[in-house]
Amino acid sequence: MAYQRLVLDPAAPSAVRHFVERTIEDLYFSDVHAMLRLPLPDKNIMAGQNFSLTQVLMAVIGGVSTTLYDTKGKSGELFRGVVEEFFPWEEEPSNDMPPKAAAGIIYNVFRNPLTHAGGLFMDLRDEQRFLEQKNYSVKIMRCLSENNTIGHPEEWIEALERATKRPDMSPMLRIEKDKKVLLVEGLYWCVRRMIQKLSANSARMARAERFLNAYI
Repeated sequence: MAYQRLVLDPAAPSAVRHFVERTIEDLYFSDVHAMLRLPLPDKNIMAGQNFSLTQVLMAVIGGVSTTLYDTKGKSGELFRGVVEEFFPWEEEPSNDMPPKAAAGIIYNVFRNPLTHAGGLFMDLRDEQRFLEQKNYSVKIMRCLSENNTIGHPEEWIEALERATKRPDMSPMLRIEKDKKVLLVEGLYWCVRRMIQKLSANSARMARAERFLNAYI
């Protein structure tokens, strides 16, 4: 078996389905599926792909936010908006943080540093960049087996992709006094659910269909 496709809302427009299947799934999620198999120490592949997986998933959020969620507005606002409104926050085991605040952390603590600054925190003053020191550490984690040395078997990844209820794993986003932790597998499931929930929003799907019909 292989990558398990999203089950979109039955009323989702054909243009939206085409975009999700041919762009989001074929070009992004299929790669995520493969990377979740790593590391494979018996093949001398030791990298866990934590940052690469997160980068791909952040790119999916950004792409969906400016196509399916809304085509009007600043990219950062749309990114935070789709995460706040359509992530399955109600299913997170640790959901005492308001979705708006959590969306801001995903954008400002994880997405922006990885995308723009090699994982560092920077401040911009008078067009000059300065390193910014934080009083907390930032971690991107995987829920691997065998002491975090072996990637997931194919059956586990397929079950994650088919899951309609949140799999039993640590919180996708964990905020503590001295650290902020993002779980890659949890993020993947949340991004998939985000797209599925968004596909059931008739008003946004109608706008997305008008936008996408001009290009598909």
